[in-house]
Amino acid sequence: MLKILKVSGDSMEPTLSNEDVVFIARKKNFYENDIVVVNDKVHGLIIKRLKKIYENEIQLVSDNTKTKSITCERTYNHSDIIGKYFFRISSNNFLCKLFQS
Repeated sequence: MLKILKVSGDSMEPTLSNEDVVFIARKKNFYENDIVVVNDKVHGLIIKRLKKIYENEIQLVSDNTKTKSITCERTYNHSDIIGKYFFRISSNNFLCKLFQS
């Protein structure tokens, strides 16, 4: 299954920028350093890099070292992963306008 989402915020810069459109694929296998979308019970869907995989939990990290994200201070269950990032359309690309709501 494919999901299309819009990035909100700068925590994943320079990899992903605010307003970028990203394509997420539902996958069963994830690896450290993958970019994933996780369902956070407080903040909703978040996109972060997979820092560490434990037996039952995962740890996330932002790419932007100039910011701090509260969502990276806790661990998540494997089942919280919605999918894996595989493609983006830059926010300054005219195609991105097609996905604006």
